[in-house]
Formats: sequence, structure tokens, C-alpha cells
Amino acid sequence: MIDKLKQVENFWDRNLCGKHFINAKFPSKDFFEQYRNFRYHKEHHLNSFNDYPSALNKDVLEIGIGIGADGTQWAKYAKSYTGIDITDEAIYATKLHFNILGLKGNFLKSNAESLPFHDNKFDIVYSHGVLHHILNIENALSEVYRVLRPKCKLILMLYSKDSFNYWIRIQLYFRFWFLLELLKKKFCFKIKEPWESHIKSYNIFGWSYFSWKNWHHHCTDGPDCQIANIYNKDEIIDMLNKADLVVEKIRKAHFPISCGLFPNLERLLAKYIGFYYFVWAVKA
Repeated sequence: MIDKLKQVENFWDRNLCGKHFINAKFPSKDFFEQYRNFRYHKEHHLNSFNDYPSALNKDVLEIGIGIGADGTQWAKYAKSYTGIDITDEAIYATKLHFNILGLKGNFLKSNAESLPFHDNKFDIVYSHGVLHHILNIENALSEVYRVLRPKCKLILMLYSKDSFNYWIRIQLYFRFWFLLELLKKKFCFKIKEPWESHIKSYNIFGWSYFSWKNWHHHCTDGPDCQIANIYNKDEIIDMLNKADLVVEKIRKAHFPISCGLFPNLERLLAKYIGFYYFVWAVKA
């Protein structure tokens, strides 16, 4: 269990979320500005889904902070902002991001399955694209329930199994290309990334790496990603209900067919076959 957790930590330390998309020098004011622009252009749904001003006079906890873009938005309004992450790199980057913008925040290296806070501490818990990467999401949701104040809100994004990305891109398209690259490797053709990394892992783990159960973990955030769980709507509702978190609303998002050039078309397709489930739930 400890080894698996360390593998997850090491992966995200090496792959700070979104850093590789930005050309500006890291860390710098230009880098963080370019990153915010990139994030809210590519994931244009965020500024309409996230009601940042609702954090006014409230205590906000973000689980999994990345480079701190969303955190800076919450911190502009919140009475207090606290961010936790499993990696030193995310803590370092987000502290610098906040300092450059003159924002205040508390940052802790911590595991979502064991939050270092007393009961009933926060009014909003926000976690975007993080809890599907942890060892036991049920433990994390129980911790979220514990630290939330009564009738206060969890805002959560998890990967959607009811999506084009899961069925067509991951399970069909990537499978086809993996088998093709495997064949090319056998006949000594040059293999590019990410297929070279996929093949290295396949040589270690054998066909179990390619199984329906395991394949999708390595096709979301990179071949070395150890955990990337993908859920359908009923599974998400059931997990939250078991944690006594009552679902108020679920919406789908993220179908990046044109890198943000046609946001209205993307939103229409994402509504039905998008890869993100956004969930708003309240502590019972």
C-alpha cells in the first residue's frame, strides 16, 4: 500500500499538472499568467461551472491543487483558502503562484484519505480531477464529510465512463494503436512516445497491463499513471450517498475537439458524451 502511494506521489511530482503545455520559464509571472490563460481557454466550462464569488466569507479547502489556478480564483473571495496536495512540486508551484498575485493561502502536503483538519472546519471542499487518482476514494469522501460543516458543499470532478473518451478513444482507438506499435516494435521500427513507455510497461507486466481493468489507468494522464479510475453516474451517486453526501446536481463537461476554438459545439457534445462529471453535493 505504501509503495503504491509513493508511486502515485512520484508520478505527479514528475508531471505537475499542465506544466508541459506552457513555454514560458517556470517559475515566473509569465508562466503563471500563460498557464491560467491556457487552462481557462481549454477548459472553458470552469468559469461557468465554478461560482467563485459564492466563497465570500467562507472557508474553502481544495484537495489537489496542481499549479494553483483554480485556487487563486477561490482565494480572491474566500475568508480563508487552504490547499492540500500529495506532492512537494504542487505545493511549491502554488505558493509561488499565490505570492506573485498577492493572495493568501495555507498549503499542506497531505493525503486526501487522512485530512489533517478538525471536524466541521470548511464551508466548501473543491476537488477537480484528483480523487479518481487516489487509492481509496471512499476513505477520501468520508474525510470530506467529516471536515465539511453541516449543509455545506462539496464540488467534485471525476472522470466519466459514460463518455466518448472512455469507450472510443481509450478502449478502442488507443488499443488499436498500441497493438500496431507493438507489431512495429517486433519488426524493429522506431517507436515514439507515449507508445515506447506503454511497451516498456507491457514488457514488465505482460497482458494484464493491456486488460480492460488496467488499460484505462495508463491512457488518461500518461503511461506511468498508476491510478485513474473512471466512473459512471450511478457509481458516483452511490459513493457519495454512502458517505452521507447528498447529490444536488451533476453535469458533464470536456469534449475538446478543437482546443477551445468552438466552445459552444464542445459544450453541446460534452453535455452528453463529455469526459468530466461535475458533481455538487451537500453534507447531510
